[in-house]
Parts: sequence; C-alpha cells; structure tokens
Amino acid sequence: MNKLAICFSGQGSQYLNMGVDFIDGDEQLKKMALEASKILDFDVFDAYKDEDKMKQTLYVQPLVVLKSIFGYEKIKSLNPNVSAVLGFSLGEYSAYYASGVFDLDQILTIISKRALYMEEQTQKLKGLMAAIIGLGYDEVNRVCESLSDQGVIKLANENSPNQFVISGEEALVVKAIEELKSIGARRAVVLNTSGAFHTPLMEEASKKLVQDIKNNVILKPKQHKLNMYMNLDAKLLKDEDIYKHVEKQMTHSVKFIDSIVQMKKDGITHMLEIGPGKVLTGLIKKIDADIDVMSFDSYDSFDAVKGWLNTHEFTK
Repeated sequence: MNKLAICFSGQGSQYLNMGVDFIDGDEQLKKMALEASKILDFDVFDAYKDEDKMKQTLYVQPLVVLKSIFGYEKIKSLNPNVSAVLGFSLGEYSAYYASGVFDLDQILTIISKRALYMEEQTQKLKGLMAAIIGLGYDEVNRVCESLSDQGVIKLANENSPNQFVISGEEALVVKAIEELKSIGARRAVVLNTSGAFHTPLMEEASKKLVQDIKNNVILKPKQHKLNMYMNLDAKLLKDEDIYKHVEKQMTHSVKFIDSIVQMKKDGITHMLEIGPGKVLTGLIKKIDADIDVMSFDSYDSFDAVKGWLNTHEFTK
C-alpha cells in the first residue's frame, strides 16, 4: 500500500519573487497573505519582491515558511491522504503548521521571533555554513572534530550519503573547507544563510525562543493530527517533547538521512516536497532511489502535482 509524506524546504532555498504566483493565483491565499502581513508587521507582498529583504534572515525565515504554507494549503484543498510530515531545518516549522501543532498566527509569530533571535546571534558571533560534496560522514566529521579545540565547528546537516553541511565560526569553516578539499571533497559550497545555524553558537537564541513560546503560546495535549518526524532524532513527535525539539533543533544537527530511512521503514513510499526549490527532492533520491518524489514550488505546477497524487491514489 502506498503511503505519502510531505517534506518542507528550509532556509537557503529562497529566491526573489517566490510565493508571488500563489498570492496572485488564489484568492484564499491572497487573504492569507494579508493576514500574515498583519501578524508579521511587514508587507509580505512587497517583501517577496525586495532583493535586500530576501537576503536577511529576519525576513527570509517567515517568508519561506509562509510560502510553504501557501503550497500546503493548495494541496490540502485536494483532501489528500497524507501519512506524515517532515521539515528540513527551518522547514520543521512549516511541518508544525501542517501537523496541526500551531495555527497560522502562532507559527508566524514564533518564526519571526526565531528569526530575530538568530539574527541577533549572528551579529554577535559571526559564523558560516558550507555544503561539502563528495565525502562521507566519517571523513567530514573527523575534520570538524580535529578543529573543535580551536572553537565552534561541527557537522550540522546530514543531507545525503555524500553531502554534509558544516557550520561554525567563519575562520574554522574556511579552514575545514581547505582540509576537506585536500582529502577529496569534490565541491564546497558556502550556503545562503547568515550565520552558524545548528551549532552551540545559537544556544542563546534557542533558549529565548523556548521561553517566548512558554510565555505566549498555549499548547494543547494531543493537538497534532499528522505524524511528524523530527530533525533532532528522526523519531515521531510527542507533544510533551515540543519544547525540547524547539530548543535543541537550533543547536543540533539535522538528521535528514536518518529521517528518510526511518520513514521508509515505516512504510512511506512517496514524498512531496513543498516550498522553494527542489533541493530535498534531489537529496531524497540520493538517500533512497526507490522512494517516488515530486516537488511543488511554482503555482503553475499544481495540475502536474494533482495528477501525480491522483495517479498514486492519494486523493479521492
């Protein structure tokens, strides 16, 4: 029996004018964008078209999550049979929305605070992230560990069997890139992020965010409706662990490989990526070529995605 999961894109996949086609193409999503503008206290219509804002964490994080929510709401209109959700890094917050943990007002308020605190940390503690392509986990991790006595650097994202992201203090990441290239890395790509995410450099930001949620958001027991696999440990979310995941996700590695492997073991056969770009679609193929994948980025691809869902009997 086929089982569908939805995966949500993370920060770094954003691009100028993303989301505009969803707002222009659907009246309900336009109303949602107006509501989002009030919640976020800036005009999302203009922000999606603003080259400077699309480079700033403060704006990019809520705009990526909102664009993913647009895509999810459009797919949701088909009443699809979805078994689980997963988000990559920032995408975990889109998954919180889709699984029913937080509503629109809550998730946008939380993510705007997350972006603010992370931006503040990047101003205090300069950092860098880079994707390392062509080496395995052990080789990348060994280089990070060899430099860790000089400061903060770690393997931050486990993307696919031969692609890992390192993150940490700028000078150490640059040094690690040189060493990794010398031992056989095919490429090292500095990521379109503003700091050393998924490292202890984000600890202060993570603690502020958890305290904000505890003070301002009422969590209801057993509120999530969809199974949600977590970045921290590739296990299913339990309501009592939400605070732990919010805090530790910002400072710990994204276990994307382990999540996909576990989802496959749990019977997931198809995955739909929602959000900007098609990065996760490519990574999933590299992790397990037997999983059937599809991406939903542009509004005009809706009919193709609908056809894919119909073909595999995920819609009634």
